[in-house]
Amino acid sequence: MNNKLLPHYVVAFDINSNDQPLILNSIQFAFKQLKWSIDSFTENKIEGHTSLSLSSWGESIVIHITETKVTLESKCIGTQLFDWGKNKKNIESLLQQIKLHEQRTFTTYVVAATDKQPSNFDAVNKVRSSFKDYLQIFIPTKDYFFTPIVIFLNIIVFLLMAIDGTSIIAPAAEDLIQWGANERSLTLNGELWRLFSCVFVHIGIIHLIMNLYALIFIGSLLEPIIGKYRFIIGYMISGFVASTASLWWNTFALSAGASGAIFGLFGIFLALLTTNYLDKAIRKSMLTYILIYIGLNLITGMKEGIDAAAHLGGLISGFAIGYAFYYGLINKESKELNYWILGVVSFLGISGSYLTLEKIPNPIKNYRANDGRKLNYFDVYDVKMKDFEGNEMLALEIKNKGDYNREEILHYIDNHTLYYWKKNLKIVNEIEKFSLPEEVLKKNEILKKYVLLRIQQTQLIKQKIETKSDKFNKKLIETNQEIENIIHVLVNL
Repeated sequence: MNNKLLPHYVVAFDINSNDQPLILNSIQFAFKQLKWSIDSFTENKIEGHTSLSLSSWGESIVIHITETKVTLESKCIGTQLFDWGKNKKNIESLLQQIKLHEQRTFTTYVVAATDKQPSNFDAVNKVRSSFKDYLQIFIPTKDYFFTPIVIFLNIIVFLLMAIDGTSIIAPAAEDLIQWGANERSLTLNGELWRLFSCVFVHIGIIHLIMNLYALIFIGSLLEPIIGKYRFIIGYMISGFVASTASLWWNTFALSAGASGAIFGLFGIFLALLTTNYLDKAIRKSMLTYILIYIGLNLITGMKEGIDAAAHLGGLISGFAIGYAFYYGLINKESKELNYWILGVVSFLGISGSYLTLEKIPNPIKNYRANDGRKLNYFDVYDVKMKDFEGNEMLALEIKNKGDYNREEILHYIDNHTLYYWKKNLKIVNEIEKFSLPEEVLKKNEILKKYVLLRIQQTQLIKQKIETKSDKFNKKLIETNQEIENIIHVLVNL
């Protein structure tokens, strides 16, 4: 994998043509002394990796040997965006072991390599190198094109939200919805564009930074391997599927952020690591890191407030997409095949998500405002509560009918009082199916008990009037007390 974006350190020095066998022996000795692993060994190229420790994270060591030059390179394999000097230390340790093994002609060249620049340039070189790498992260190139574009889009959307007055620490739900967050009732009722837009909306600056770091990490690894068009399609389709999974799993879903799409990229890379497309040494080194990274993120994603469904949806869809891309990557010469694969991946991802959305219960599908716009669950809930209050007032009007005779009162109870209480029972039963916050649904549950008690109270009054008996008095008193208790609870909510 040729990825100049990852931290690396290179030292090259000249040799005599007769020194090549001696150098090969010295390098073998050095690897053994340092307890590093050699993955492949030829007279012109040696590949290996460092051991895992607190000071080393299994960096890749690549050595090129010609008749006149030796090039030593240590590079991160993707688990770090900054190496904190590890790569330079690896090369210095390697050179030190080589010097210990061989004190002949080779020593001259090793000393020249390690002491080539004055020590007071070390800090300057480190700053200049870090600044250069930092800029490269945000600059589109041939093999790293869409990752920086997606980064900029996320940053631009966040800045526009901040300029518009959205909090950069804890944005309000209304602001997130306004800027395109994935809200269940709105998305299910025609605003399907939210499945894409929510990928670029973040819930505060910490959320943005964490996702951008992960995007840079996986983007700088994956895009150069699979190409820019596979990368952006994999990113967007994974994000689309992740958003759909969030709606399907969460009854009250307000989701935003790029994490679902980013998990999709990890899924693609994980799929490729299970094939023979990448070098064996890379697969061996990266697979453990990627699995640990995914595992830790999935575990932390189980916490309240984190959309684990989106993470899993992105990961699983990305894994499937990765295998589809693999078939195209091993047949790169067939442009027609690769175009077909991109088309099929896009079609299946979008159509499959649409069919899933159609299966999600949508109890407010047919509700409209006076201006014809579709309403979300909160809007419909407010409408329903106003209807509830009106029905309650009408149901309690029996108290003002003292001049009615017995038959008129019984008729009024059946066709007026019970009618409106039953209308309210229908309302609370409908609200039970709404995707609302838990505290709202709990209040609705209490309201339902209140309505059922009112119906019971009315039926007891009716029976008392019909039978002209006092045997219902005790039960009526108990019911009245329960109603008073529930009213007290509702008032204090």
